[in-house]
Amino acid sequence: MNIIERLKKVTAIWPVDLNTGANAGDYISLKNALQVAIDISIGVTTGTAVVTVNQAKDVAATGVKTLAFTKYWMSGTKLKYTAPTGAFTVGETVTGAGGASGVVYKDTGSALYLYTVNATAFVDAETITGGTSAVTASADGIGIDEDVMLPCTCASTFTIPAVTNRKYWIEIDPSSLDVTNGFDCIMVNIAQASNGCIGGADYIIEPKHIGLPMESAIYD
Repeated sequence: MNIIERLKKVTAIWPVDLNTGANAGDYISLKNALQVAIDISIGVTTGTAVVTVNQAKDVAATGVKTLAFTKYWMSGTKLKYTAPTGAFTVGETVTGAGGASGVVYKDTGSALYLYTVNATAFVDAETITGGTSAVTASADGIGIDEDVMLPCTCASTFTIPAVTNRKYWIEIDPSSLDVTNGFDCIMVNIAQASNGCIGGADYIIEPKHIGLPMESAIYD
């Protein structure tokens, strides 16, 4: 079976300069969804932007209120290293001598998986230093595997950093909405970016019933 028959993709925010104003995504109904993910793509950017998610009783935004979520995923990178003076600490910021930085998700003993913090690239053979552990090592090449997605914790919001060409992902279980009071619709909101920021967002829906044509998600 084709992927298009198993997953439904709906545009939330068409690609735009997120600095031109607030960016409220379109509402979708989750009545026919098993789960949904919000896929945010950021192109060239020099600004940051805050992401939230709302829930409502219908796609016209009746009773709109904030939807709580505690996890999202962001683009990461893998940085190999040699000659460490110890083990890096999960959650600390590692900085390269040239100014590149990232937050440690995992230390394998020979490589770091890092959340992206800034747009400066790591340089081969430069010294990298852990901001908390003070551990140092020598970068073995530059950052690679930039397509890895790493999980982050949050409190119903997060800020997209000013880093070009990155992805962000939020997974929503329909049962996490206030279903008791009739809430079954969601929308993603990206606040006005602090500077120029080309971006957009899509909903990736796993429907209850597969096959074409699928039930619409943009109507109640």
